[in-house]
Amino acid sequence: MIPKTCQTAQTAALSAVHLRKEGATIGRVPVNLHPETVAVRFLHGAGFGTCPRFMVIRQAACGCRMKPFGVPPMNSDERRVARRARRDSKRAANRSARIEGCTLESIADLDNLYQSAIDASRGVSWKSSVQRYMLRVVPNIMRARRDLLSGKDFKRGFIEFDIFERGKLRHICSVHFSERVIQKSISRHALAPAIWPTLTEGCAANIKGRGTEYAIKRLKRQLVNHHKRHGERGYILQIDFANYFGNIDHEACKRLIDRALDDDLVKAVVFDQIDAHGTRGLGLGSEPNQVLAVALPSPIDHLMLSTPGILASGRYMDDSYCIALEKSVLYDALKRIESLCDELGIVINRKKTRIVKLSRGFVFLKKRFYFGDGGKVVVRPCRSSITRQRRKLKKQAALVGCGMMTKEQVNQSYQSWRGGMKRLDAHDTVLRMDALYKELFG
Repeated sequence: MIPKTCQTAQTAALSAVHLRKEGATIGRVPVNLHPETVAVRFLHGAGFGTCPRFMVIRQAACGCRMKPFGVPPMNSDERRVARRARRDSKRAANRSARIEGCTLESIADLDNLYQSAIDASRGVSWKSSVQRYMLRVVPNIMRARRDLLSGKDFKRGFIEFDIFERGKLRHICSVHFSERVIQKSISRHALAPAIWPTLTEGCAANIKGRGTEYAIKRLKRQLVNHHKRHGERGYILQIDFANYFGNIDHEACKRLIDRALDDDLVKAVVFDQIDAHGTRGLGLGSEPNQVLAVALPSPIDHLMLSTPGILASGRYMDDSYCIALEKSVLYDALKRIESLCDELGIVINRKKTRIVKLSRGFVFLKKRFYFGDGGKVVVRPCRSSITRQRRKLKKQAALVGCGMMTKEQVNQSYQSWRGGMKRLDAHDTVLRMDALYKELFG
């Protein structure tokens, strides 16, 4: 019977024969030793290079890389610098691949302009201006292509008006449809591919596949994980930006575009769009403005991810939050955010910026979050939104009475509200609202 040690030595020798036939190398050193030499070295405890005993055969057989002979060892600082260089190189390669197609020629491509016109007409095809444009869509997009490539100014001014959204006055700067088509092409084929991949997972606004429902589900999942580890202990810092679109700094937006894009012609077009809104602020109603508004506070999102003690964070447009166990951690984070906001030209709304105990519950995106029995995260509509809906139904009943609305129109509006409530823990609220609806409209 062959001893176990001799069997292992024979295996090492056979592996060396196989590697020698295949011409394999270990690092930069070819495996060209004679099988008898391999077996003898194994039995005497000798290794190859820095690997002890027979481990070189196993590592070579599985394709593992070994440190070449003659390469001096690195200390921790040198390894850190090397890792940083590899990361920077990988990021630069990813950025180059990401913005390779973000050129003016791609924006002015007829196929892209035609698809942008189709997308821009969705939901507004009943307008006469949209119908006139789409009736001669091919000549119109050819004119848009010529204007883009020749550097001609394609702006036609703004259509400005005010609306009240949930009781809040908003000033809208809408652009003409011909300009909207070009702006959509700029967003789809330049801004979005260059900027969206740089945003964090917690940024939920104006990104395909995300939205308010995504933000609510993500925050709910974060609270569930927090309760499993820490219970109801902890605080949440809620930050709101004052008059966000009206206070956006143009120079900060231009620095953002300069970092994201390389094509000077595309930069010139986007800079011209920014300067059209005066010296400060961006207008509501333009798709490129939405992309820039989402991306501008992105450094704050990255700061929260790297701040020690911050357990969870997220942002929807100008509403941000971060969660920590200690209130002092959130105060320190708020100071860092304030300093960063000064650099970005963002104004913080002091009245709406607060630190709240998680055990008391809080409101985010007009939804109230709190812990229920057994740690369940309950999400309900806030009180003000329920009151607003009740008043809305009563006003709609008066409009139906005077003939300005029909019951079908009111029913469509109400069913839309009910559809939003189905995703929340609002069963009793919906039943009470149904009773009011039947009382008013039968």
